[in-house]
Amino acid sequence: MPSNYIPALKYHFLTPIYDWFIWLTMPEIKVKKRLIQQADIKKGQAILDFGCGTATLTLLIEDLHPDCTIVGLDIDPQILTISNKKAKLKNSSIQLKEFDGKTLPFADASFDKVLSAWVFHHLTTEQKHHAFREIRRVLKPNGELHIADWGKAENGLMRFLFFVVQVIDNFYTTNDNIKGKIPQLLAIEGFRNVEIKGNQSTLFGTLSYLKAIKR
Repeated sequence: MPSNYIPALKYHFLTPIYDWFIWLTMPEIKVKKRLIQQADIKKGQAILDFGCGTATLTLLIEDLHPDCTIVGLDIDPQILTISNKKAKLKNSSIQLKEFDGKTLPFADASFDKVLSAWVFHHLTTEQKHHAFREIRRVLKPNGELHIADWGKAENGLMRFLFFVVQVIDNFYTTNDNIKGKIPQLLAIEGFRNVEIKGNQSTLFGTLSYLKAIKR
C-alpha cells in the first residue's frame, strides 16, 4: 500500500468524521445526484466510481440504477473500511476494491462510464496524467468520464474561499484545478469533446462538472 497519497480530509485521523464533515459543509447529495444525472447512465452499463471514498456516490448510483454493475475504487484502506460497512448495512451488491495508486485492477475496456467526485485535487500533475491514462484504458470505446471537482473560480469570493482551502490543505495538488487546467490534461491524455458542463458555488470555492469521452 503506497504511503504517498492524501487522505480525504488530508489527515488519517480525520477520516472517521469524513461523512459528518461533508454533510455539514457541502451539498453532497445534490452534487452527486447532478453528476449521476449528467452521466446519463443506461440499463446494464458497467460503472466505476474512481476514488469512491466512503462510497456515498457508489451507493447512490446503485439506488438510482440498480440494474448496473457498479464498482467503487479507492487507494485508502481506512476509508474503504467505512465504505464496506455502509454497503453491508444497505445489503448492497456494489463491489469495492483497493488499488495501488498506479495500475487500475481492471482489464482494458471494462467500463461504460467512470464517475469521480472530489478526487483529482488530491493528485499531483503527474498523478493526474497517470490516472487519466488508466481511466481511458479501462473505458470502453466512446466511454465517458464524468468529474465533479474544484475548478477555476468564477469570482473573487470563490477565489478567496478556495485560497483558504489551499492554505489549510496544499497548493501543489490544487493548482491545476484552480487554474482551470483539468480539461487540458484530459485532452493531452487522449480524451475528446472535453467540456465543462456547469459550475456551482460552494462554501469552499467553485465546483466544476466535467465530461470527457474516450477517443
